[in-house]
Amino acid sequence: MIALMLGFLAVLVRVEAQIELESATSLAAAAAVSAPAGDYALSSRYALDTWQGTLHYYGYLRPGALQGCAGYGDAGEQVTCSGTATLLFRETPMGLVIPFDLDISASATARSSGYRSR
Repeated sequence: MIALMLGFLAVLVRVEAQIELESATSLAAAAAVSAPAGDYALSSRYALDTWQGTLHYYGYLRPGALQGCAGYGDAGEQVTCSGTATLLFRETPMGLVIPFDLDISASATARSSGYRSR
């Protein structure tokens, strides 16, 4: 019964970590399309700052790489971001029973406004 309960808690921790990573990646994609069209450097910076800032609050997630948030050239285009992170079970109460870390990933797409200008 105890093993079943601990397994259920481990699944909950994993699901929560996935939701947090998906939220951070979605916010990064939205931030990328908030930069002026064609400004790829600013778009990437907005996305990365948002992504890292969001994941910073969760001590059990170590951010990996954020890719694909390079921006968009014209109004109405979309940006797709892909992010990875490592779930550190040792930073959760489940660290007592799960001795390994788990790599997780997420992707999100955001479309810029069709009326956005440079």
